[in-house]
Amino acid sequence: MNFLEDFKINLQGQYEECRAYREICKREGFNPYRDLNTEEDLENVPFVTTTLYKRSNGVFTNLLRKPIQDIYKWTVSSSTSGDPSIVGRTDDDINSLRKFVLEDEMRHKKDRDFECTFFPHSEDMKAYGRGKLYGKILESYLGNLVDIYTYLDDTIYLLKPSENGFNVDVNSFIGYINEHNKKEHKAALGGSTPIFFSTILRLKENIKPVELGNSAFVHTGGGGWDGRKGNINIGTFIERWRFVEEVSRFLGIPEENFTDTYSFTENSFTFTGHYSRDYKDYLFHVPEFARVIVRDFKPLKTVEGGGHGFIRVLDAYGTSAFAGASVLVDDIGEVISYNKCPDCGYSGMVIKIIGRVKGAEAKGCGATLGGDGYEANYKRL
Repeated sequence: MNFLEDFKINLQGQYEECRAYREICKREGFNPYRDLNTEEDLENVPFVTTTLYKRSNGVFTNLLRKPIQDIYKWTVSSSTSGDPSIVGRTDDDINSLRKFVLEDEMRHKKDRDFECTFFPHSEDMKAYGRGKLYGKILESYLGNLVDIYTYLDDTIYLLKPSENGFNVDVNSFIGYINEHNKKEHKAALGGSTPIFFSTILRLKENIKPVELGNSAFVHTGGGGWDGRKGNINIGTFIERWRFVEEVSRFLGIPEENFTDTYSFTENSFTFTGHYSRDYKDYLFHVPEFARVIVRDFKPLKTVEGGGHGFIRVLDAYGTSAFAGASVLVDDIGEVISYNKCPDCGYSGMVIKIIGRVKGAEAKGCGATLGGDGYEANYKRL
């Protein structure tokens, strides 16, 4: 795997196949055949902002690299505002997503004999809100990720379908933690952060804490650290350190046994972070099959170690159907190290996820970065 060469091929294809992206490159005086030769050149690659994929902008079809008839399915984000991102993918893109999600999962996976999750079964999640758009299936992006994760056959899915979405099976969760209390079982717990956290906050007022022990672990994913995910809203921002401390104390699981996975609908891989007591946060390891650039707010230059800014993700794989090779996300990151994880020694870039750009719910970082101008140009194409 040669990321730079593969990325260059992907970006050149995107330049040729997506007229909207080609117009951005021309406006910025960038040509991927001429101007992309070294890793240092990656900083200059033009980006698309995640806000442009929002349904309300009506331009997500302009960000396709394939005719709609060649799209396998649309993947849609969870959205608290009712304005989700919509990304078209080919079957090859889905297979690439599967490959890299599994690679990331295997790097951080721990042995477990028992498992429960604050997610619904993947088929239930994909079916919720499933529809047709331009004659193609539209499904939850997160549902597609959950479909890839390797759960045990007897995993307890704590979110059950109901008329209004999903209900939490609290009794099964109580039964699970009581069953493994003080037994040092290899017991896994995970799923949606806001649902997990709100359940713990309610239960600690009514039942005694348990002691699941050093062999148990917690792995969350799907975002929601602002307390909202889809139609779920617990009414408060969730500080990562508080989530870990509260859940660790109530379930009796060491803080170092907490991990979280980061992804977003407009890309094609996941990357996972482990909790650090020293940093009181998750440290996310950027895999070698991708690049992350953290750009200062003004003037959008790559930050030094310890700096924070907008997260830009570079994808060499799995974006054959959409302009996802270079995407600026409406999340803020901080560079911990460009070379090595200070906690575990992982060799590679390590970042923290600080939070969302203010006002991202309404317009995303595209508004902050002049994205409205891009949108106007797209609508004329």
